[in-house]
Amino acid sequence: MCIREFELFHGAVLTKILRSEKPVSLRLIETRPGESWSTYTLNDSVDLLITHSKHQRPVSQNGGGFSWSFTFSQNQIRQMDPTSSSRRVWVAMVCARKSSEEGDMHVCLLKPEEIYKVINFRATQQSLTIRKPNGRKQLRVYKDRKEQFPVPQSRLDNWEVPGA
Repeated sequence: MCIREFELFHGAVLTKILRSEKPVSLRLIETRPGESWSTYTLNDSVDLLITHSKHQRPVSQNGGGFSWSFTFSQNQIRQMDPTSSSRRVWVAMVCARKSSEEGDMHVCLLKPEEIYKVINFRATQQSLTIRKPNGRKQLRVYKDRKEQFPVPQSRLDNWEVPGA
């Protein structure tokens, strides 16, 4: 049986969540197969949309580092829309590499209130860029080439899933 790429990267996020000290229940919300069944319900309290990019680009300005772009489809935007679900939605963006030998990989976990700042729920498609500056412990979220806010790299490790 082949392991699909999305299964590998979703597994990294879900493993971090499920290996915490507190028990977490997990349920897949089947969306569209072409979009890799990207949303999960945790503890019947929150939804988690997971997406990944393994196409990192080097950043030469501001001390260097790498960036990853994430494009959200109309269906994913609808899943994030607070009017579409009774549960709050978090988004985990896996900043991956083509292989693990190429360097560190990161997960940028956005809180619902951060999603509201950078996502236009009326748009049909839009993108965000995540940057990891060299020597910094925070990821940076960019929208339309403008920095929006930092996100601690440790957020997923320290996340207490609501309803636990």
